[in-house]
Amino acid sequence: MKLARMASMVATAVVFFVLPVMASENGAVEVSRLTDRLYLLSTDQGSYTTNTIASVGSDGVLLVDTQAEADAEALKAAVEDLGEGTPKIIINTHRHVEHVGGNAIFGAEPIVVAHELVPSKLRSGSYLFNEFPDETFPDVTFPDSMTLWFNGEKIRLTAMGGSHDDNEIIVHFVDSKVVHLSSLVNGFNFPSIDSDGDPLQFSGLVARAIEMLPEDVIIVSGHNGTGSVEDLRAYHRMLVDTERIVREGLAAGKDAKDLKTEKAFDEWKAFAGSYVSCDRWIDSMVEGVEGQDRKDTVFERMYYAIKEDGASAAVALYQKLKSEHPDDYDFSDFDLLLIGHKLLEKGKYGPAITFLEASRRDYPESDYAFFVNYDLAMAHKNLGDRGAALCYCRMAFELAPENENVARLLGELEKKKTLTALARHSS
Repeated sequence: MKLARMASMVATAVVFFVLPVMASENGAVEVSRLTDRLYLLSTDQGSYTTNTIASVGSDGVLLVDTQAEADAEALKAAVEDLGEGTPKIIINTHRHVEHVGGNAIFGAEPIVVAHELVPSKLRSGSYLFNEFPDETFPDVTFPDSMTLWFNGEKIRLTAMGGSHDDNEIIVHFVDSKVVHLSSLVNGFNFPSIDSDGDPLQFSGLVARAIEMLPEDVIIVSGHNGTGSVEDLRAYHRMLVDTERIVREGLAAGKDAKDLKTEKAFDEWKAFAGSYVSCDRWIDSMVEGVEGQDRKDTVFERMYYAIKEDGASAAVALYQKLKSEHPDDYDFSDFDLLLIGHKLLEKGKYGPAITFLEASRRDYPESDYAFFVNYDLAMAHKNLGDRGAALCYCRMAFELAPENENVARLLGELEKKKTLTALARHSS
């Protein structure tokens, strides 16, 4: 049995005292070699990459993270090309969909390892809409630390929850001197914060990682590139300094708007990238320092409302709750988009359009407006309405001309429109 095999690889699980992605349109996985037995498998998500590590050797294949569900086929093909078959072990650094989405494509054979909070997280909130199959869930969980031996080396797993998410771990290939730091580092850019994360926890956890890791370790972040301990130190200095600036500003009677107007983080603008700007990091830090109250989200109510009464009724319920109970739930301009995106990924195009159109109406000035229009373009494309798809994609491109996925889809739709027009003309 696979749990029995796992037991032989586990040395210790002792207490070690001490958070939507745009799927790549072409599904290509870039493979590069880190060491003689470790490979980096990266998938382009448009404004960032998602990183998987593969250990390949005499014991077979071990994967750290499995990309998004939409990229699972491409990941599986890339793993097969490594020549050692199906993974024996999958380690998930945390519960986010671009880190666990490919688990199921490898079937029931791999032993899946994750933090002990992951199973409950995948069965609650917005994750209900993913309706993950059994193969996605971990077979082995741990609270604090765990050590494996695989392909001739020691692999240390350490819980580092509390910053990006509360169920995050890092994976250190000790002999290879390679570590997957998950989203504790977001490509050494300003961090992103999940609903269960805390921006004030980053500096302490990063400092802990610096103490734990050797000077010559190769750092693989959950998203974007690789780096060094020196990069990690610079990242830590940014975290400490930006928190200090916010605390001093708030103490002087300023608010987030004032700090943005003053360009308080301009000194660290090189850290802006991916999807977190200086202004968004100011918002995160201000919310962290001020200690925003945590409220329930609407996702579970929306999920069961769709099941019982359909998408239109669920949207009506959302709008009623937002109007009549604004202080009871944590409403966000991302709510309706996230539900629509998850429905789109499941091939439920009509319900997805209902939620995405509601997002356009309710949150016209949202930073995510380009994403809403892109998803609407994808939904109409899949329904065969290329005219509507092209219209929405052009709106997405106007808002985010630098996004590669949007540009790629627009090129495809405009090419097909031209070809269709030529075909009609010739006939």
